[in-house]
Amino acid sequence: MDLLPRLRAQCAAIGVDPYLVGGYVRDALMGRATRDIDLAVPDGADALAEGIARSLGGTRVELDAERGTHRVDGIRAEGASWRVDVATLQGGIEEDLRLRDFTIDAIAMPLSGTEGAVDAWPLVDPAGGLADLRAGVVRVTAAGVLADDPLRLLRAVRIAAQTGFTLDAETARAVCDNASLLANVSAERVREELLTILSLPRVGHSLGLLDTLGLLDVVLPELSPSRGVKQPVEHHWDVFDHTLHCVEYAEQVLDAGFRATDPAGQLVPWPDWADDYFAEDYADGHTRATYLKLACLLHDVAKPETKSVQPNGRVRFLGHPVKGADTVRSVLRRLRASGKAQEAVAVMVEQHLRPSQLAQKGELPTARAVYRYYRDLQDVAVDTLYLSMADYLAARGPELELDNWAAHCDRVRYTLDEGRAQKAPERRERLLTGHDLMTLFNLSSGPELRPLLEMVQESGAAGEVKTREEAVTLVSHVLGRAPATVEARHGQ
Repeated sequence: MDLLPRLRAQCAAIGVDPYLVGGYVRDALMGRATRDIDLAVPDGADALAEGIARSLGGTRVELDAERGTHRVDGIRAEGASWRVDVATLQGGIEEDLRLRDFTIDAIAMPLSGTEGAVDAWPLVDPAGGLADLRAGVVRVTAAGVLADDPLRLLRAVRIAAQTGFTLDAETARAVCDNASLLANVSAERVREELLTILSLPRVGHSLGLLDTLGLLDVVLPELSPSRGVKQPVEHHWDVFDHTLHCVEYAEQVLDAGFRATDPAGQLVPWPDWADDYFAEDYADGHTRATYLKLACLLHDVAKPETKSVQPNGRVRFLGHPVKGADTVRSVLRRLRASGKAQEAVAVMVEQHLRPSQLAQKGELPTARAVYRYYRDLQDVAVDTLYLSMADYLAARGPELELDNWAAHCDRVRYTLDEGRAQKAPERRERLLTGHDLMTLFNLSSGPELRPLLEMVQESGAAGEVKTREEAVTLVSHVLGRAPATVEARHGQ
């Protein structure tokens, strides 16, 4: 469903001709598809939004009563979502555009003018956005727009990431000069911009830009103490640089091009279900892939406070995963993340060393070790395996030895495959219940049942116990006594 013709028809029916503005115009001029359309009208935004919702089958929500902004969300016939934002102009169209943040988003055109070719659209461009679009530059429309809404400091980096453009030098200086103002922005808005930046390509470049502009210290001051903190000799970078590279490597292991063409990427295990898994909308409107990168950004946050130097000179960070998980919960509470997001990232950080500890060097994990891993990490067990690969690559950097990397990838691959196998119905079947144990062994209901049931379940998942009779024999051996009756043993 092409929305523009239907929007033109709806607007003509009620006698209005709104302007297309902002990101939609920018993306159309760049030849990029977008699901979001921004409209602006002198008045009657509420009636227009309601008419669009009614005619296109969407749902209208009022975003800001004072400014007269509304949103209509819907689903296309083929299942893809769409969104139309309708705003009331702040004065005339040129005045409104000059109040916007960046020139490439301060271009408008009448909706009725979209019937022709894009290069013939009748544009309204008072800030010179088209020239900046052609030059690949992100530039503020005026000196004071960043202070008017300091979230625009993060938006500058986000728009640069979305477009692949560079920041104009004066704009970059203005962002640096105003970086401290970001502390005055609501936590929810900051979180959304940060997660969106993490979701976009060239995340390593974006994080470096956030750092250079002084924004990273404002958004995540907990990372600052890691600057210059040296690591053991097997690490190529200090803690801070390692952290940023870890996010960059997470993007790479998730990238099909890297896995197809890079010698290290070709060793990354990638099951046929992994694309859909990491694209899953997981929490707060963001995907598993984005939360994996957030966990990479925070995984060593507690290293500075746990650093010690042994008598032999070896640097240690004992307990940094557990301490780091506590810090992560604090950070994400401050950013008003959902409880689900907080716990997922905290568990990944707390357990990020676990995949490397599942077996001795040169060995694969046992089925029991894999079972316990998935039991303990639950919903983020797979995600943490990929965190461990990004962490490994970021530790070695350009000194990566492919043979050792291949062994690490084999361990991850085996853990993925065995974990999947253990979820098969025949290995998840509950061979004994608590009632069975009480009946067979004259046990009372209570906490002693739990470890016995867990033992049976673990043995079953590991393929060591396959039948009810084998499960009864196992419990009998542990308890040191036979079941109550022969008939009960056979389930008769």
